[in-house]
Amino acid sequence: MGSTITPVKYHMVGQDALIIMSDGRCSRPVQVTHDALTDIQSPACCDASRLAQYLEFFAEMAMKKIEKEAIAFDGRIWITADDVRAWRSLHPGMTENTATSPAPAQQ
Repeated sequence: MGSTITPVKYHMVGQDALIIMSDGRCSRPVQVTHDALTDIQSPACCDASRLAQYLEFFAEMAMKKIEKEAIAFDGRIWITADDVRAWRSLHPGMTENTATSPAPAQQ
């Protein structure tokens, strides 16, 4: 996959979320766990609005995993609470009251 991979679709699947990342030629599924969604910012919340608000942060985390080839056997990239904590330690203050506009339409 190229370096211009971006989120094109996203939606909640139970308590987790699914983001489809694409570079225009191929797509890759990204599973965001319930704990990752609730840990991204206080107060804890796990819904489509939290996913949309932090979509770009989750996409950035997914890109790093793709670059490192940290991909599950089924081709999925998993974003967990551990990934969120590691990302936050490298970007202190980035998720505090920071929101992005929902770019792609929720599917």
